[in-house]
Amino acid sequence: MLEDLETSRSLSPKGLPMDNQALTRFGELVQAAAELRPLELAELHEIGGVLSEVILTAAALAIRVEAESATVGKRYVLRDTTGDTDPEARLAEVRQRMRRMVDLLHKADLHARRSHSAFNRIVQTDPDPDAATGQRE
Repeated sequence: MLEDLETSRSLSPKGLPMDNQALTRFGELVQAAAELRPLELAELHEIGGVLSEVILTAAALAIRVEAESATVGKRYVLRDTTGDTDPEARLAEVRQRMRRMVDLLHKADLHARRSHSAFNRIVQTDPDPDAATGQRE
């Protein structure tokens, strides 16, 4: 997990892999999917890469939450609203859940990248098979 913390700090000046342009593109692709229209081949080529960026950004945020939950008890006086006398136990639970989330997100990223690669191997051909060979009846 320590290497994940170092990775999250070096992803960009802000610590996240997505920039505003990628975030905007993600929103556009979500809107296109929400319209329930057939997606263009170019959009399908792009989706896996955009999903990978979103997933890595979510992982970076989870890594940051894990790191913050390790130090928040030193910066603030905390209490657990459930009556538990040890708020650190709740923070340990958060750290554990964030580690699990990062693991799952890394697995999801692998599938997003593989899907992106697979879609990028697909190209549009002429719908008329004779047009490709130059033969017409």
